[in-house]
Amino acid sequence: MGSPPSEPGVEAGELERLRTAVRGAGVEPGLAWVLPRLQRAHRKDLIRRERWTMGDLARHPEPRELIRSVRRPGNMDENGRLIRVFDARRVLVEDVHENRVVRYVVQAVRGRLVALAVEGDHEAVTLLRELDAAVTNAPFLRTVGDLDARPTVPTATLSGDPLYRSVFRTWLALDR
Repeated sequence: MGSPPSEPGVEAGELERLRTAVRGAGVEPGLAWVLPRLQRAHRKDLIRRERWTMGDLARHPEPRELIRSVRRPGNMDENGRLIRVFDARRVLVEDVHENRVVRYVVQAVRGRLVALAVEGDHEAVTLLRELDAAVTNAPFLRTVGDLDARPTVPTATLSGDPLYRSVFRTWLALDR
């Protein structure tokens, strides 16, 4: 007995959804257009990182941590200066929820395209190349971690920012 007649339609529908995800449709942009633009305007957070630093190199020692530094055994030189200080630095990080959602959507689309490409679908191979080129133009995704759970509810950024909104809509269309 042959395969059910609905299978080719499902595959064609899947390919159409993936084509829309990568290239866009109508006024909705695809990942190939969005990712390079997100590279220039992606979300970052300023966080505090604390660590022990040489006393002369400390930039923002916390007053309460200075007491900790003074009490640390062997942390004073012969002139009574602190050798190491617990210092707080502020750094920009790209590993935020919205960027994790973008990475998750890209991985989901890529995984589906790879599955179709393995089956020998030439358009899937072309779409996969387009997506990989867009990912190459968005290197910030390399520093982004994995998403904890599937995205179901948009944050203010995912629903407000046009670039993030189009990525989230892409996910909703694929998740149907």
